[in-house]
Amino acid sequence: NEDTKGIQLGPIDPESGLQPDIHDEHDDDYDDEYGSLVLPSRQQRPRAPPPRNLPSTRRRPPLFWTPRLPGRRGRAPSPPPSSSSSPSSSSSSFASPAAPPSSPSRAGGQQQLLPLASYLKEWLKSTVSALDNTTSSSPSSFSRYKASLALLLVCTLSYIALDSYDIIHVSFNDDGEVPKWKKLNTSLQRAKRRLDVLLESEYGELSEVLFGNETLSRAFESDSVHRLKNRMKMKIIQAGLMRKIVAKGEPGSGFVWVTGGDDYAAGYGNFYNQTYTWMIEDTVKDAFNMVGIKFHAKNYAMGGTPSGPEISLCMETTFGNDIDILSWDYANSDGDNYDLYRLWGNRAGIHPTIPTLFRLGKDPTCSSIDDDFQRFGLSAIQFDVDYIRSLVPDTSWETVDDLPPEVRYYKCAGQVEGGSVLCKENKWDTEGTTCDLSEYQTKEENRGWKDHKLIGRVIGVFLVDTLLSALADLEETLLEVSTIRNISVSQDKDRYAFQSSSLKEMHEGANLGKNTKFLGGHAKYSPFWRSSSFCHSALLPNHARFTGAVTLSMRSYRHDHGYFVGYDEGYAVDALPETKPKDGQFLLAYLPEMRQNCSDVYRADYKDFFLVRKQDGWVKVALPNHLEMKQFRIMGDKRGAHVIALCAEGVSVVAIKLKKIEVKVDGADVVDVRTLNDELSQCRLLVGEHDSFLWIAKPGGTGQFELEIKLNEPEELRITTILII
Repeated sequence: NEDTKGIQLGPIDPESGLQPDIHDEHDDDYDDEYGSLVLPSRQQRPRAPPPRNLPSTRRRPPLFWTPRLPGRRGRAPSPPPSSSSSPSSSSSSFASPAAPPSSPSRAGGQQQLLPLASYLKEWLKSTVSALDNTTSSSPSSFSRYKASLALLLVCTLSYIALDSYDIIHVSFNDDGEVPKWKKLNTSLQRAKRRLDVLLESEYGELSEVLFGNETLSRAFESDSVHRLKNRMKMKIIQAGLMRKIVAKGEPGSGFVWVTGGDDYAAGYGNFYNQTYTWMIEDTVKDAFNMVGIKFHAKNYAMGGTPSGPEISLCMETTFGNDIDILSWDYANSDGDNYDLYRLWGNRAGIHPTIPTLFRLGKDPTCSSIDDDFQRFGLSAIQFDVDYIRSLVPDTSWETVDDLPPEVRYYKCAGQVEGGSVLCKENKWDTEGTTCDLSEYQTKEENRGWKDHKLIGRVIGVFLVDTLLSALADLEETLLEVSTIRNISVSQDKDRYAFQSSSLKEMHEGANLGKNTKFLGGHAKYSPFWRSSSFCHSALLPNHARFTGAVTLSMRSYRHDHGYFVGYDEGYAVDALPETKPKDGQFLLAYLPEMRQNCSDVYRADYKDFFLVRKQDGWVKVALPNHLEMKQFRIMGDKRGAHVIALCAEGVSVVAIKLKKIEVKVDGADVVDVRTLNDELSQCRLLVGEHDSFLWIAKPGGTGQFELEIKLNEPEELRITTILII
């Protein structure tokens, strides 16, 4: 090419392996360290300062040919002159690496590059062939052979860097092509049509009414669906980028729905695979698979449990590190204590993945709180469940044969799953099981399988439609780094808007201190709302229990129906060891009557506990343990002040002051306790001397706290959670 015209290559010196001294006066400074080399003239090549850090005895020819990378950055390079152009070097010309194949130009606004794997394969094949011919004809060129390999490596890395800067290769197809949005959209549309066929087979003509666009737009209220769409866009792109890394047929990314709730969400009276959480996954998994995303719906509901403070303050250890949508279904257990919902949203805002808040039920006060969350960067969606239920017609003797099984006997005399004996008798579908579910099926507040299926299907259709909309937006956008950057910047702005806001700004007009018992009388103490926390909890379901972090044991695994197995550990209360463990740790125990008594899975929430017995004397535990530190990325804070709370029955002010229960934190006595919510709450703040509820870890230690407990009067103490903020 133009940079190498006029180069005269002389015969190689058999002793030095170098060209004779043919150069201009400007190249004298190279002779000391590199020997006499043939170089392009000063006017034909850029001048670079000579390296001075090499020993003078090392002789290495400089690389005189610099290829230009293909694509937008420049034209494809031409090979250096062959031996035929230089009569003086007919037997020893240097064969440089072959030029990479040129790439097609842009078409339709997007550059159609060759697949990176094919590109480099062809380049490497031609280069190795040229080098092989050279070294076989001239063994003395071996040093240049090594140099050319270095050149090849540099050019390869440069191509990867420049190519990734220009166009992101999202390999949705096995042939490694750039994303074909139309083909991808067609696959997703087919999945949507399959879903429509399924819904029509289940709900007949009612499917258009229950799952139509007009119904969904009225049932789901939100001003921040665009944030959920941005999350889905990033998942689609991530799945494409991972397509050539993961095994064929495996998803490239995951999307996680987590259900938090009480008895209704837990599905009491039904089998576990009849709950609406399981139905959501069953509805959407085909569509999400079409774009390379594995959808997980996890039911972490606990019967008879409010949303906080024990659950909301332990959100990460209870629900996990990775959540995309976090559902709130605590209307029955929380009642009108709206501070609990405010706490829930604020704790979700500091979660590592900042999940979308999804709330079941229509409540004006909660809707106003959702508006506060959305103004400061969070995504919140309200689902009007009662509106969907109102669309189902009554079952009567005239209509019973015309209604499909999924809504037949669902509503009688205007009452959902009630109003007549027919609806009550057909509420459950557990016939033939050996499980005794009478305890749950006699309670009218527990919903049957038809209600769970309807709610799960509607939510699933909403998610599929949102995914279709997200893909449509990507289809209209050139997939460049700037595309991903714009989505990421938007998410970062939302995160910053929340983190930079204050409780007073977000909840303007709400008197957070109105409930003097809430958060131990320190409702305005911001660490409760916005600081990271750690929980050592025995409750189930519990992410830290499933992963073995709490018990320092093996990880459990997820069953096809969404529940976890392999986590059952600890002692039944009727089979406890006579002596305390050798390490003096707390005993993990459970009530055997709460465990399943049959093979069909009908519940997964168990209120296990850490047991402290009077006969064991002082027992202790160091928190967090090393596995919890690693899994939840907890760095031992050796200087900061922390709040410590104990969630257990019987830990009262009287018990502490009368020394019925003795508690120490790092050897310091606990002299008082304060409730975190109300008198019925089991969680108490531990207060030390000088009326301080803040504790500082030992200087120079690991950042752990050593908690010691001794019982003097009660025979046992059952602790569900130890909380550190």
